Amino acid sequence: MSAIAFLAADPDGYALIDLRDQHTGNSLQPVSSVSREELAGFIAETEARHSPRWAMLRTTPWMQPLAAAGVFLAKAYILSLAQRILHRSPLSAKALDDFNLEQPPQGREWANQDALFSAPVTGESLPELIAMYLAQRDALPQEPDVRRRLELLIHAESVGAVIACEMEAAGLPWDEPGHRALLREQLGERVSDYGRPPKLAAKAQQLAEALGSPGLNPDSPQELLRALQKAGFAVGSVRAWELEQIKHPLITEVLEYKKLSRLASTHGDAWLDQWVENGRFHPHYVLGTVISGRWAASGGGALQLPHSIRQVVRAPAGSTFVVADGRQLEPRILAAISHDQQLQKAGQQDDLYQWLLDAKLVASRDEAKLGMLSVIYGGGGGASGSVGAALTRSFPTAMRFVEQAALAGEQGGGVRSFLGRGCPPADEQWLQAQRATSDEASQRAADSAARARGRFTRNFVVQATAAEWALVWMGHARHLIHQAGWSRSCRQVFFVHDEIVFECPTELAGQLQELILHAAMLAGRSLFGQASPRFPVSVAISGNYADAK
Repeated sequence: MSAIAFLAADPDGYALIDLRDQHTGNSLQPVSSVSREELAGFIAETEARHSPRWAMLRTTPWMQPLAAAGVFLAKAYILSLAQRILHRSPLSAKALDDFNLEQPPQGREWANQDALFSAPVTGESLPELIAMYLAQRDALPQEPDVRRRLELLIHAESVGAVIACEMEAAGLPWDEPGHRALLREQLGERVSDYGRPPKLAAKAQQLAEALGSPGLNPDSPQELLRALQKAGFAVGSVRAWELEQIKHPLITEVLEYKKLSRLASTHGDAWLDQWVENGRFHPHYVLGTVISGRWAASGGGALQLPHSIRQVVRAPAGSTFVVADGRQLEPRILAAISHDQQLQKAGQQDDLYQWLLDAKLVASRDEAKLGMLSVIYGGGGGASGSVGAALTRSFPTAMRFVEQAALAGEQGGGVRSFLGRGCPPADEQWLQAQRATSDEASQRAADSAARARGRFTRNFVVQATAAEWALVWMGHARHLIHQAGWSRSCRQVFFVHDEIVFECPTELAGQLQELILHAAMLAGRSLFGQASPRFPVSVAISGNYADAK
């Protein structure tokens, strides 16, 4: 029996749980009204007896207390995330209104303020949730394979949201004393949140004197740019990648200042006070807001931890990290979605870039990597000239695939990922700007906008599918860990794009590594069937996150 359990809240703060047959919609038992104190036990019992797919509007406020209590939900259906997917997907059979994921839920003012559940005003009553779910089921396409893909995307996104809550509850182990010592070493003693630490202030003064700009504020891009230009440096911006092209001792000092300034502002003492508690960093992940399906983080900089900070991410005694990273994921995804047999053959090798080198398509691994990524991202550089020509000759089907996606974008059209996540067509304002080209300047602007959109859509079809593979990979790994009975001892504690970090007892690390590799194989088959390309994964085992990179 395939069951779905709806989670809603009543005005008195009780949870309403309606268990139904997922296919017929028939009730399997009367609606249960469960108090705050009984919730975790009731849900755990229902999970054990029926293993339903848990349907809720958002993970808030359900998953936070459940994750903290260690309640495991094998399957989920997050209605808000499903609504956005179906609203944007060109595969949907019916048009659905969007759900504003960017707007945080607004709580009602209930009489019972101590209740665990203060529900959003819209779409939170049990009848509304059921009606929303039925409308979404009705919007799924009838063609079996297409329907399967969209359902897989919704289920993977939903379980991803549950994993995000579990990671937030678990936290990433963090050596707070070590972090404070690092700050003192590099920045000097702590000052107020609005002042520069001593060593940073000294560097700012040295830069002002060296550039001949008294009172310079090097944290102001405009001031720093003017000072550099005045000192004779031909730079158009103060972005790090541009400054790194200039080999000069003073530019080296500018880059060092920018690095330390970023450390102070993004991972300084104030950050530690806010985000690290009892030796663990608790980031808040956000799903569904990035159009490609990649995750975002609401504060804390979870997706941008520099290497200098990763050294203070240390597993507790007796535990270690198992860090798994999809290898050369995007070229392999392109091989799968384009059905380019030659690129799929290259992707069967452990090192796709080495295969390109051995086939004499490129002169070096760096050239192979730059060339392939330029194909995907639509840049120049590595895919220009002889490298681009060699890749086009060798992988014509893959090249046509991304070129067609780019052309659709340039013309204002939409594209989609393999499972059906949609990149919507351009809005009317963009289309109007393309049509209103009465002079040379407006035509250049329109052409530039079209090329930029084409680069985005050619990347979207690959990157969004790679994000789907990563979601399914995490879902399989989580399921296998639970099957092994390790849910409480082996936990996913971090995720960024196509890298997963697990924390586990040291003695289980080897077995967990094999499980993660198996999950990667299952992810490929879930998306692309038995003929899936190979998706190798690099795995490092270390008690220090920095050493695993």
